[in-house]
Amino acid sequence: MAHRPPEFFSHPTILQLVKHSLALLVPWTLLPGSVLGAGYYLPNQDAYATAKGNAFVATADSAAAVFYNPAGLTQLTKTEAEVGVYAIMLGNHVSSGGNSYDARRELQAAPQIYLATPINERFVFGFGVNSPFGLGTDWGQDTSFRTVVTDVKLMDVSATPALAWKVNDQFSLGASLSANYQELTLGQGVGFAAGDYLRFKGSGTSFSGSLSARWQPSEQHAFGLVYSSGSSVDLKGKLHSNYPAYNDSADMEFMTPQRIAAGYSYRPSPGWNVEANIEWLDWEQLNSLRLSSGALGGGMDIPFNWKSGFIYELGVSHISPCGWVVAAGYDFNANVQPDANFNPGVADANRHWLNAGFGKKTETHSWFLAYQFGFSNRTVDGAPTNGAGESANGKYESRHNAVMFSWQQRF
Repeated sequence: MAHRPPEFFSHPTILQLVKHSLALLVPWTLLPGSVLGAGYYLPNQDAYATAKGNAFVATADSAAAVFYNPAGLTQLTKTEAEVGVYAIMLGNHVSSGGNSYDARRELQAAPQIYLATPINERFVFGFGVNSPFGLGTDWGQDTSFRTVVTDVKLMDVSATPALAWKVNDQFSLGASLSANYQELTLGQGVGFAAGDYLRFKGSGTSFSGSLSARWQPSEQHAFGLVYSSGSSVDLKGKLHSNYPAYNDSADMEFMTPQRIAAGYSYRPSPGWNVEANIEWLDWEQLNSLRLSSGALGGGMDIPFNWKSGFIYELGVSHISPCGWVVAAGYDFNANVQPDANFNPGVADANRHWLNAGFGKKTETHSWFLAYQFGFSNRTVDGAPTNGAGESANGKYESRHNAVMFSWQQRF
């Protein structure tokens, strides 16, 4: 289809622009850019847990249990506050159509705050503010797939009160309710002239919740189970473009998936803890999302058709008699994005994470520093071709480096 320059805008050409943009947007698979694997889920919410490959569901013995397993809060006998930050440098590379491209390298950070306090011998209250979904990718305007995607970024902030009930000395239950704020930005080239763009930016709020349990039948063995509901949100915002016909209000349906996590912790001797977890995320809920705007002829459905995926987590830690803690772990994030719905803004893949860290624990405080290295290699063959004749087929490589620091204070 011939690209018409902006000076030919008239009512007929505006209609042509709309039709052309629909052809480009349908395979766009508009999505927040988790470059972590497992869709756009961000599981790294505590430095010690991250060092263990996030195998923490059955242990859950800090204020961070608000996120990992609220039932674990009953292990706390003192008020505890925790602050932390997860910082990652993304490294995404693709060889496509005889060319090679690198996504913009920038440091992205997600902070966390947790608080937990015993109410009495049976109940513990917790509260957390964190970002369980998010991050983004910026490929710029110079790729061979710029009309598929140029950039995408998701900011997610959740405020979560939680309550844990110690049923007996071995068994606890937990529940939480999260108020979520999501802000999504995503862009692509229109395809009529070099550097042209169409960008959606919207925000909205949603609610989600969790139910959990922790069972420790003996000093050596512990089990954890968590169900977290998904959420649905209407992101209200605007379309922005260097073509006036596209500047209009817009809103878009968005979601986060329901999740189930289960874990087993084994403590073979004093100071040692080995844990294995498995997490399931219901990405099949992400069938298609609705983008509504008068500039797009009223609205359109954007197909995703992802598949549900698993995260496998394994970690080991040791605390010395003087309080020094070391930990290491591995987690595998299964790809949830089929080739037929592949989008470089998400660039999901079967991704491996190697994790390690160290810290110090005392009666009054603890600190922990963790490091992560993530890598994946994926060849995409069969991605859809859009109205500009472009697709996202190619060989994708990711090499990510991340650090995380947490500080806990007990009162």
